[in-house]
Amino acid sequence: MRATRAVPALICAMLLAVACDAPPDPANKDMAAPGGTVEPGRAPAPEPQMAEAPAEHDHEETGGRLEAHEHGRATLAAAVDGNELTFTFEAPLASLVGFEHAPETDAQTEALNTLKDVFVVPGSMVAVNPSAGCLPLMTTSGTHFGGGHGALEVEHVYTCESADRIDSIEFLLMDRYPQLESIDAIFLSGTRQSAGELRPGSPALKVR
Repeated sequence: MRATRAVPALICAMLLAVACDAPPDPANKDMAAPGGTVEPGRAPAPEPQMAEAPAEHDHEETGGRLEAHEHGRATLAAAVDGNELTFTFEAPLASLVGFEHAPETDAQTEALNTLKDVFVVPGSMVAVNPSAGCLPLMTTSGTHFGGGHGALEVEHVYTCESADRIDSIEFLLMDRYPQLESIDAIFLSGTRQSAGELRPGSPALKVR
């Protein structure tokens, strides 16, 4: 998918300005088909190809981004490639479930599974202004561990009728996770780029 291949290089160029420490690593991911509400008169999103999610495992990393991340903060990047819009979100698990090691109890396993289920629902994580005509195509979510740290990684891919009309991106889950205090957000397209900090009282990035 073109947008997915283009995202890492574009994201790192901008996240250097908003505390990105390294390029993304692959996460162990769950996948979901699009769902939710479709506006009247708008065709449903294309049916995605489904794949079996790989089994979760620990990454034996001892340095890099996992050790450098900051509790209470996360990153959200949006990149446009043609008519595809890809969101990439990453946050320390401590900011979402209160721990960031591999699960050791049934309760911790359930907490991680619930977390991934919440973020993998199409349209659950972000909202784009309706005039852009963006519909969810595919989502993935997963966790990775290393160096005594753990993180959630999420990717949402949309198709847009008018990607050039995107002017607002809102993160929808800050009220659900009060330990998540701020998100460093960026938007990249062939002609525009915006960056800002999202907080519970101002969870939207204005795209100019």
